[in-house]
Amino acid sequence: MKHLVFVYGTLRRGDAGAMSVRFPNSKFIADAKVKGSLYDLGAYPGLVLDESNSMVIGEVYEVDDDILNKLDDFEASSNYCRKQVEISASDRRICWTYEPDPEFHSTRKLISSGDWIEYAKTKTDWPRDPWR
Repeated sequence: MKHLVFVYGTLRRGDAGAMSVRFPNSKFIADAKVKGSLYDLGAYPGLVLDESNSMVIGEVYEVDDDILNKLDDFEASSNYCRKQVEISASDRRICWTYEPDPEFHSTRKLISSGDWIEYAKTKTDWPRDPWR
């Protein structure tokens, strides 16, 4: 079975741990945005799905069951949970994405641009170790 996944942080193109590197069998579909707020959680960003007028920039990939299960394991190791989200791209689609568990991520700084890749370039520790 095929699934669509919205990625907004270290799995995006431009990061050393991009989907094409970490999961080479994933297929890039489109650049996209979702409604929500993006936060700097330290080495990684966190998307909080909310009703704000803010948009978070990311990418959509098509993955199979095996890659989706690997993504679940990868994200769960940092206390992120998979959720469905409606994306804005050339059309509207429902995708999976990963949202951090606020219980484990209490310290956070808003990234007002909604773009992790651009924001991360201003951080002193970027590029970071892509294998967490």
